[in-house]
Amino acid sequence: MSGDRRRLRGAERRLLKGYAPLVVLVAALVAMVALVPSTVPDELASATDAGPEVVDDGLPATGWDGTVSACTDRELQVPDLGYSPPCFTFAGDNGGATSPGVTADTIKVSYRLTVDPNLLVLLGQLGGVPIDETNEEMLATAEALVEYFNKTFEFYGRQIELVGYEGRGQILSEFTGGGQDAATNDSIKVANEIGAFADLTGLTQPYADALARNQVVSVGAPYMSREWFEDHRPYAWSTVPDCTATAEQSAAYSNSRLFGREALWAQDDMSGEQRTLAVVAPNNLEYQQCVDAYEATVNEAGHDVSLRLDYILDPAQLQTQAATIMAKLKSEGTTSVSCACDPIMQMYLAQEATASDYYPEWLIAGVGFIDLDLGGQIISKNAPDQWLHAFGGSPSAAPQPPETSVAHAAYRTVRQDEPSLLVDQIYTQLLTLALGIQMAGPELTPETFETGLFAYPRGTGQAGTWDFGPGHYTPVTDIREIWWDPDEVSPFNGQPGTYVDNAQRYGDEDIPEGDPEVFP
Repeated sequence: MSGDRRRLRGAERRLLKGYAPLVVLVAALVAMVALVPSTVPDELASATDAGPEVVDDGLPATGWDGTVSACTDRELQVPDLGYSPPCFTFAGDNGGATSPGVTADTIKVSYRLTVDPNLLVLLGQLGGVPIDETNEEMLATAEALVEYFNKTFEFYGRQIELVGYEGRGQILSEFTGGGQDAATNDSIKVANEIGAFADLTGLTQPYADALARNQVVSVGAPYMSREWFEDHRPYAWSTVPDCTATAEQSAAYSNSRLFGREALWAQDDMSGEQRTLAVVAPNNLEYQQCVDAYEATVNEAGHDVSLRLDYILDPAQLQTQAATIMAKLKSEGTTSVSCACDPIMQMYLAQEATASDYYPEWLIAGVGFIDLDLGGQIISKNAPDQWLHAFGGSPSAAPQPPETSVAHAAYRTVRQDEPSLLVDQIYTQLLTLALGIQMAGPELTPETFETGLFAYPRGTGQAGTWDFGPGHYTPVTDIREIWWDPDEVSPFNGQPGTYVDNAQRYGDEDIPEGDPEVFP
């Protein structure tokens, strides 16, 4: 704990002395963080202590050489952006090549193009809800947004240079745990040939693993556990929530809204019965660590998971495994099922449930893209009678129509055509990268990138409340209560079917007691 307190005092000095107009807000934040025990390793505390300090006038000192000052015309870098960092101005020497991939003028960031589509596009194809987006179109959107961030954020005399390259890896193979050799080869190319500081497409575990081994910062690893992120610090980050935090949020939701109550939306003989809850998840280590976290939090509140089942993450075996799992769920009379899985496995489970004349409540866990409209559409299209009673807690942002999307607006400041359908996802990945670079200061390294994000004062916007800190390498800290509406048109793709909510988001301690307020 002594190392944690040293790190927190360092963060407190950076936050409280740097931005006087935000002092009250940040003081409350730091006081809260200081009271919460952290599982951060001692070496993290030491590494963070080595980051920027402050001097009496509130300006960063170590590694900054007095070249950075607070803006005199505004408090925030981007005044209308809920996730804006404090505003800095810079003049002087930025230290030049402070890290691999960093020069006095550029920060090189790689973008991998694979022979198969982006992961969400791939899931859409497998589930019969195609997305007409090519990897090249997504890269073009990323290039435009890089231009936006280069103009809008303070990168201390440098510009992000995005380098697209054709990789050997395949998303589907890597998503199911294979493709290690190709992912490693791609990461070596990124580190040695391209010479990148960061990669924007670390969207699979094998590729993110390999990038970290080659000391390249990556953004995008989907739903990995808190332990995984700590093992890969300071190189692995994601806008997709880590599944440990999501499990803890889901447990808080379950304790407040589900356990000890009637299964109001289970069908037939189960309707109105005391709720019994089953959890289904892949059997790999990281996902099981997250189920452990969920079960531990539930048990602490005096509740129990009725049934815990797992399966092998292998596309060729999913349908057969779904039939076996469904037989077990029905034989136990389970009223409510939470599948911490991807939309394809959830689709198979729902189909098997219909074939078995079994209609439980489907509880959304907030992982595996099931809580995105695309995931819901895949399941609803293939098992519509099942997904009519799907609800739960989700950390994901509500999809935005173009006229209200911050990401779309950012794109249109630099381009007049239409961006990729996935512009919101691309924007938040680049936003994470841009926040880390600005908060790191001129002496940019993976370590100061980490220190900078930990010092970022939290922000709230369309994607919920964002905050980073030890053990928290993904930003979202709150959830919304959602349920499936098959008739409402999705702002994401204009197709029928979307998750709706009550226009509120809740932290773990804010979830109200009582039956879920869903299906009005």
